[in-house]
Amino acid sequence: RNGKVPVNDEEQTNLPYVYAIGDILDGKLELTPVAIQAGRLLARRLYGGSSIKCDYINVPTTVFTPLEYGSCGYPEEKAIEEYGKQNLEVYHSLFWPLEWTVPARDNNTCYAKIICNKQDS
Repeated sequence: RNGKVPVNDEEQTNLPYVYAIGDILDGKLELTPVAIQAGRLLARRLYGGSSIKCDYINVPTTVFTPLEYGSCGYPEEKAIEEYGKQNLEVYHSLFWPLEWTVPARDNNTCYAKIICNKQDS
């Protein structure tokens, strides 16, 4: 047990009228703005006739440390599991961020890795 709540595709728990969203869900991002949006979308589905669900996958996140890190979407291992390696195209790139051009910080580069599903045009 990890203290997280399992739900179905409609964010329902094992009790039909009890829903769970946001940080408490197993395997989902623990970000306040995501939980707030998930709550809004659930309310619209329950009371506003909407069918739109929270997209917990394509949420841009970042970690602000001396070595900054950002991501959006599946990590490569999960993308392979979800779509199959043959359906992925992986791109690697080195670049200098725009904010480094003014102070002439040219001794470091940034790295980008982009994983694309070939089936999504």
